[in-house]
Amino acid sequence: MSSDPEETQDYNEESITETTTTFNLDNLPSSFQKFLKDNAIDPQIYTVVDLPRYIRLNTHSNNLPTLNDLKTQLNTTHVWQVKKSGLFGFLNAKQRLVDIEAYKTHKVFGIDLSSAMAVDALELESNDQVLDLCCAPGAKLCMIANLLGNDGDGTVTGVDIANHRLATCRSMVKKYSVGNRVRLFDADGTTFCIPPPSRVGGRMIVKEDNKKDDDHCDHKNDESLQQEQPVTKKRRKTNKNEQKPFWASKLLRFDTQDSPHLYDKVLVDAECTHDGSISHILKYEKWGWDAFEKNFMNPDRLSTICELQRNLMKQGWKMLKEKGTMVYSTCSLTIQQNESNVEWFLNHYPDAQLEPVDSLDISRAKLKNTDPSLSHCVRFDPL
Repeated sequence: MSSDPEETQDYNEESITETTTTFNLDNLPSSFQKFLKDNAIDPQIYTVVDLPRYIRLNTHSNNLPTLNDLKTQLNTTHVWQVKKSGLFGFLNAKQRLVDIEAYKTHKVFGIDLSSAMAVDALELESNDQVLDLCCAPGAKLCMIANLLGNDGDGTVTGVDIANHRLATCRSMVKKYSVGNRVRLFDADGTTFCIPPPSRVGGRMIVKEDNKKDDDHCDHKNDESLQQEQPVTKKRRKTNKNEQKPFWASKLLRFDTQDSPHLYDKVLVDAECTHDGSISHILKYEKWGWDAFEKNFMNPDRLSTICELQRNLMKQGWKMLKEKGTMVYSTCSLTIQQNESNVEWFLNHYPDAQLEPVDSLDISRAKLKNTDPSLSHCVRFDPL
C-alpha cells in the first residue's frame, strides 16, 4: 500500500546503477543526522564502496542467459549467482545493464537482493493465492509471478495507495510478460479486504476451507451490504463490496470478488523511512537533500510510520488463511520499524509463530541485546 502520494522519486530500473561512492557524511542534512543518532544507526554504512547490483532471470521467458553469458554481456568477470534463487549479482560492469541483450529482450530484470529474499521467504507454490500488500514499484510482483508460473492456479494480487506507482507496476508486469495471473488494486492496504480470485479464467479455484473466524472487512456484517442484487440471465450477481481493479489480466478481470477463502501467502513489504535504501540515499547528494527531507524526514510522517506499519501487518494477518505465511519486511535499519514491530505483533497475535528464514548463505547483520524470541528476524546491510 502505503507509498506517500507526494513522493516524487520513483523506482526506475534504468536509473539504478552500480555505485562506487566517495560520499561525504558532512553533507547529510541535520534532520537525517539526528534521525540516525536517535536510532543508533552508524552513518558509516553510507560510505560503502562498490555497491553491487542484482538481477533476476525472467523465468517466463525462454533461452535464458547463463552465468558466462552475463559476464560476456556485462563485460566483467565479477558476476556471481545467488544460491537457488535465479539471482545474479555483478560489479565493475563495463557495459550498462540497460544496454545488454538479456535486458533489452526482457530475459532479466533488476531487483534488490533483500527484496528478492523477502519474496523467497514466502516459499511459494504453484497454487498459492498471494497478496502483495505494498506492491509498488513492481519488481517483487514480477518475481512472485515467475515463481507461481502458469501451470497451477496461483495468482498474485498487488495493492498500492498511489495509482502513479501502480502504473509503474502495470508497466513492469506487461514489459516482462508475467501478468497472466496478476491483478492490481488502487487501495489503502490497511483496509483492503478483497478476497483472492475464485477463478482463473473459466476454471474454478478449489481450495481447502481456509476461512478465519474474524471478518476481514470491518463493515462485512452491515445488513445493508448483505442484500443480494437481482440476477438475470444477462447480468451476473454483483458484490456490494466489489472494487474495480486498477488493472487485471484477462484471466482475472471478471472475478466476482465473493470467494469465501483467504490468501495462502501475504507479503507486507511496508512503507518506511527508507534509510536502508542505500543506493537511493546516495543519489540524493546529486538530486538534492531538500527532496529527501520532504519525502522521508517529515516530522508528522516519522511520528506515525510505525502505526501505519502495524496497521498493515494487522490487515495482512486478517487476509491470511489459517496456517498461512506472512512476511514482514522494510528497507529501514531502525529497530522500531523492524524488531519492535515484530515483537508488538507477536504480543497481540498469540496464534502467530515466528519461523526461520533461509538467508541464502548471506552473512546477516547482528544486533546486540536482541530478545531471543526474535532470533528468526533477519537483517542485512551492504557491509
